This record gives sequence, structure tokens and C-alpha cells, in this order.
Amino acid sequence: MRASDKIVVTGATGFVGRYLVDHLVKSGESVIAAGRSHKYDGFFEELGVPFVPLDVSDPDAFSALPTGGVKAVVHLAAVIPAAVKDTKSDIFLKTNTLGTFYALEYCRRNGIPKFLYTTTLYEGMEHTEMPITEAMGRKYSLIGDHASYVISKIAASEYVEHYAQEYGLQGIVFRLTGLLGYGRQEGAWVDGVFHPSAFEVFYGRAKAGEPLAIWGEHKAMRDSLYVKDAVRAIHMAVNSDRARGLYVIGSGVGRTNEEEVLTFARVFGTPERPVPVVYEPEKAEKPKDYYFDISKAKLDFGWEPAYDYASVLADYDVEVASGRFKT
Repeated sequence: MRASDKIVVTGATGFVGRYLVDHLVKSGESVIAAGRSHKYDGFFEELGVPFVPLDVSDPDAFSALPTGGVKAVVHLAAVIPAAVKDTKSDIFLKTNTLGTFYALEYCRRNGIPKFLYTTTLYEGMEHTEMPITEAMGRKYSLIGDHASYVISKIAASEYVEHYAQEYGLQGIVFRLTGLLGYGRQEGAWVDGVFHPSAFEVFYGRAKAGEPLAIWGEHKAMRDSLYVKDAVRAIHMAVNSDRARGLYVIGSGVGRTNEEEVLTFARVFGTPERPVPVVYEPEKAEKPKDYYFDISKAKLDFGWEPAYDYASVLADYDVEVASGRFKT
């Protein structure tokens, strides 16, 4: 391994960050993990990965990172609405926008050639034509608890493109769909109230053999992606000379809540102990459709998901039992 082969991962203590560092190390990469929390020091120590405390909203904090021998920065550090009660504060601007600017400056000053940034599906959630492609641009809401967050991520993405054009940085932006995987935050704060996510609720009920409910007319089609597929996409893009600009990254298919519930029942049920499924059409489901066309990622760096929904559930169950990625 050459000294110039290091990959710096900011936000390494987050959900995606832990899976990415684990994947990179197992793939033979040399990694430096950077993050604000010390909660997962033991996780990185077990992998033999150096951990650098880093608050990306502090420009001076980047001086703790190496000034040479880095081939890429994967910038995952961010604040998301699901994790905060006050979505009207300036925390999104400070961390998501300024933090990305400081990370780009770290690359520019030290001649680091590649920078990969992840942004949010909410940039395109108001599209009505499916599937969503990169060429369709952004279409998002300027009201609600996600507005400030989305604006901060858009501004950060524009800085990535600015540095690509101004300084020749190989800038890559992933607009990720919702990610599934053990160790993520199991719900979201909405207007100051925490709501558990449907996926973890269904998993718990399916494992216990309790009834799973299918709401509404179950026509809306939504996209989700297993975190292990997402980190593999990041790794492939970082090692590609062709990957540049925006990529929408998802499963490439839309699934109804009926399809997902029936898959839970099939994966965790047995003939002796089936998981009951009940239909509750009187309860409203989320009506919005969204799913991505991932053909650009396939073309540019050969990525496509390895997990279908059933294999996501099976592998999720394995990770729960292992406890390695526990929050």
C-alpha cells in the first residue's frame, strides 16, 4: 500500500460512515476515520484505523488531518433533521454548508485530487415524473421541517461543483435515496416529536410473529437502498477516473408498502409460524412516489445494487445478531 493511497472519511462515526470504513478496510484500502463523536473509538481500533477527532464546523480542526498521502476525501459529516428537535436553527448551515466548504479547502490546500459528497433525496422529492434522473434537476419544498436542511445541502453541493470547475478537483456528488441498515437512527424528529421508522417497527413485529399492516391503497412506489450497496457505490466512484458530478443512487426500482410488508412476512415467517398480514385501507399511506434511475452510475463506474429487498432483510437480521454496528 503506497503512502498516497489513504482515504479520509469525515462523519466516520455516523451510520453510513461506520459501514463505509468497515467496507474500505476489508477491501484493502488505507483509511483515516474522522468524526466528532468518540463513541466508536473501539470500533475503529478493532479495524486498525486511526481516528481523528474532527468538528467540521471549525476550520482549524482540519489541521489535525494529514497534509500529504491522501488520494480522496469522502465527506459524510452532516446534521440531518431526523436527529434534531430544532430544525429552524443555524446548525445545518454551520455543519452542512460551511463544513463542506472547509473540507474542500482542506483538499485544495493539500493537493487532494478527489472529493465525494453525499446529499439528500429531498432535493428531488417534488418531482412527479418517475423515475428521477440527474438531468431532471432539483425540485424541492421550501416549507416544512426539511427546508433549511435541503438548502444547506444544495449550497454544499454547489461548492463541490465550484471547486471542480475552479480548481480541477474530481468532485462527485451522490444524491442518496433513503438507506436501510442496522445501526441507523430508528426514527425521526418531526416538529419536536420523535416518530419510530416503519422499517424497524415491521422488523420487530415480523420477528415476533405479530401482524403486519398494509395501509391505504398501497399504490405509491418508493425507493430505498441497503447501506452496504451505498458504501460499495462510494468506493467504486472514488476509485473511478470517470466518476464526476451528480449521481442519483438508489435501488433503481420503486416498491409499494404492500410489496415490502409481504417480503417481511415471507422472510421471517415459516409454515409452522407464519407472519400475519392485515389490510387497513382506511389508514392513509404516504402518497408521494419517488425512485431513481441509476443508469448513469452503472455506465460511469459499473455500480448496481447487489441486494434485493428480501436479501436486505436477511442480512439486516444477521447484523442485528452480530451487534457490530449498534447505535
